[in-house]
Amino acid sequence: MTGAPPWFRPPPPAAAPGRALVVGGGIAGAAAASALARRGWRVTLAERRGQVAAEASGNPAGIHMPRLVAGRSPERTFHAEAYLHGLRELARLGPPVGRSACGVLQLATDHRQAERQEAALRAPILPAGMVRAVGPDEASELAGIPVRYGALWFPEAGWVDPASFARALLDGTASVRLDTGIAELVHDGRFWQATGADGIALEPADAVVLANSLDARAFPQSAWLPLSPRRGQITVVPATPRSAPLRCVISHGGYLLPARQGGHLVGATFDTVEDRVPASPQEPDAADDARNLAEADALFPGLFEGAGTPAGRASLRAMTADHLPLVGPVVDRDRFVDDFAGLRRGRPERSFPDAVHHPGLWVMAGLGARGLVTAPLAGELLAAQICGGPWPVAADAAGVLMAALHPARFLVRDLKRRRS
Repeated sequence: MTGAPPWFRPPPPAAAPGRALVVGGGIAGAAAASALARRGWRVTLAERRGQVAAEASGNPAGIHMPRLVAGRSPERTFHAEAYLHGLRELARLGPPVGRSACGVLQLATDHRQAERQEAALRAPILPAGMVRAVGPDEASELAGIPVRYGALWFPEAGWVDPASFARALLDGTASVRLDTGIAELVHDGRFWQATGADGIALEPADAVVLANSLDARAFPQSAWLPLSPRRGQITVVPATPRSAPLRCVISHGGYLLPARQGGHLVGATFDTVEDRVPASPQEPDAADDARNLAEADALFPGLFEGAGTPAGRASLRAMTADHLPLVGPVVDRDRFVDDFAGLRRGRPERSFPDAVHHPGLWVMAGLGARGLVTAPLAGELLAAQICGGPWPVAADAAGVLMAALHPARFLVRDLKRRRS
């Protein structure tokens, strides 16, 4: 990827597979660990909880569907490639992953949403047959319940159990250390030395991947990462005679899944954490269950009339300002701002040195509400950067995506806008 500008030029790839420490046992950490292990790395995954996928990846199910973006942009390419790659990965892993390819209806509940869907279909990026527009009558037939709106139909999409996905990715690929929070990361000039919260040192690592969501900022080298928390609460509500016939996922800003073990998953809120203070952001809130159900009732009146008591689950997600994840090397922030200060004055690209990185330190975080779909491709892109290939997408697309997902992209934007 020699054509990248110096501020996004990656460090030289590893000469040979070595030892890697992946911090975080959610879907991001599992995908990164799996991608590195398949390239010959000896991977240790450190998870602070007593099981993998215990936090945001611990919801009982999540939607697996593409995000269609109109126009030509790296965001459009990333989401389309991530969905296609994810389908291949699910097929590779097979039955250990709990999932249903029951299809997804993405409703257009107002004129603006309908226009966006039409614009996305005018320049299709998915292969033929993977998405099409349907009217209310066909949507109702596909869903098994009355639907009052037109929609996009994704016949190969559906829902996935995130915890089973993470476990399948890790099976046979990494040494998993549970109840192991990382308190300190120090580079000794050759290896990364990691110390657990219990004071016990882990095996030295050639590379470290921070895949621990908001806690990727917990170390001095990465404290500058531009991540912000969002709180999401899902609601599980018992099926009723009117809701039980639902046979596909319905996405409408929120979402509604077919009944599983007698209950529908309805979600999800998406709030800034500041709005929740002083309540604990990861404690379920009955008001949020009511909000989820009210949104579903507005679209499907009486669907859950007479249902039993709902149950909520809340978790925090890490977001970025442009809703794309951070995937790539961690730069030395102070050196970066000094070395590229000339961007404020429009200095030509060729006059800058390559960016200085913390050696062997990488991040994969900020996957937000779409990590279930984007994590497998993000893990492959990260592993390809660490190893110098092979790339999960065409080489020209890989270069575009590396820049679009680069963790330092916001530093560059601020410098160009004279904010740093």
